[in-house]
Formats: sequence, C-alpha cells, structure tokens
Amino acid sequence: MPPTRRPAHAEDDPAPPRRKRPRKDDVGGRERVLRAAVRLFAAKGYAATTVRDILRAAGVTAPVLYHHFGSKEGVFLDLANEGVRQLHAAHARALGLPGTAAERIRAYCRATVALKREYADLARIVETILSGPPEAVPRFDFGGLVTTLVRQLEGLVREGIEKGEFAARDPLPAALALLGVSDFAARPGPLAAAVLTAGDPLEDMLSVVLAGLASPSGPPRRRRLGRRPPKGKAPPPS
Repeated sequence: MPPTRRPAHAEDDPAPPRRKRPRKDDVGGRERVLRAAVRLFAAKGYAATTVRDILRAAGVTAPVLYHHFGSKEGVFLDLANEGVRQLHAAHARALGLPGTAAERIRAYCRATVALKREYADLARIVETILSGPPEAVPRFDFGGLVTTLVRQLEGLVREGIEKGEFAARDPLPAALALLGVSDFAARPGPLAAAVLTAGDPLEDMLSVVLAGLASPSGPPRRRRLGRRPPKGKAPPPS
C-alpha cells in the first residue's frame, strides 16, 4: 500500500487544538495576532502566509489564534469586518449631512479615501487576494461591499438629477466614475506619482466629474427671503 501524502501546508499550519483555552500569560495575544497578520498578509500575500508565520511573528501559541479566530481565514475576516464597519459608519455620516447632492458626494468620497488610506495595508491585501487564484479567496462578500458603495453613490447622483442639480442621465456610470476617482486618490503609488503634481488629487478629480454631471441651467436658485415692497412700488431688480 503506497504511503499517504500529506497536504502541502500540513507542516506549516499546526492543527487546531481541541477547545484549548489560551494561557493567562497570553493577554493581548488577540491584538498581536491581528497586527502580525496585517504585516504578513501585506508583505507576503494572504495565500502565501501560514498560520505558523503568524504565530511566530505575533509571539503567541497556536491555542491563542484558534481560540480567538478559529483559522487563518478567521483572522482575515476579523480584519476585514472591522474595516467595513468603519467604512459604513463614515459613509452614514456623509450621507446624513445637509447640503446639495454634490456637497454630499464630496463628503462621501473624502470619507472613502480617508478610510482607505488609514487601512492601506488591508486595502492592498484585498487587491492581492482578488487578483490571486479563486480557491485562495476567503469567504468574504467582496461583491456585496462594492455593490453597496455603488448603490449609495447612485442614490446621491439620482437625488441630484431629481432636484435639477445634475443633468438627466444614467446614474450608474457616474457612480462608477466617482468610485474610481476615490480608489485612485486613496492609493497614489508609483503610477499616480508619475503623472500627478504636488497636492491631493481628490478634489480636482471630483470637480471634473461633478462638472460633467451638472445641469446646463445649474442648480435651482434658492429664493431669498426679505421684506415685501410697499404697495404700488415695483420690487427692486435682483
């Protein structure tokens, strides 16, 4: 009978222990695992990083990781879900602001860029995962996240159209353009640095997109409140 072959990752990833709780001296192990995983996923890629790599970099034992996360995928999901929570909270604040549709679009895109810059390593990890082999993709709803962002931007564009601020058009291409602007501004990198001058490109790029959306007649003017002219006299020219 031929010998049984072990999986390629068997020597790298220790088997999860049975319900073994972490020792008392492993206080703070959860945070150390998360910090180590972000560094390793960003440097080596999610697929190439093993549980053993994370344990070694975090300085914790296997029971700590498995107790808090269950697996390497569980570590990534914890990181991703926290980033998404922060992003949704920032977007909710932007959507709830007063002002025109264009003003809230700017606030929304600024929030997107700020969060992507703050979580730059996580954003880079996600890009690497999505460009890698499908079998290595964690069970995270990447498509659902993108769909939510596009639908929210579509809603802002549609609101601007309904109020006469933007010209009538399909809001989907506009939403995709705004999302692309935010993505580019969030991670300039070598390519963007080669074509950009000094300064933050976000506001100028948003101005170009919003100018293309604007209604030819402009947004409806707000009526200024004032005293009524006396009877028999014509109102002063505006």
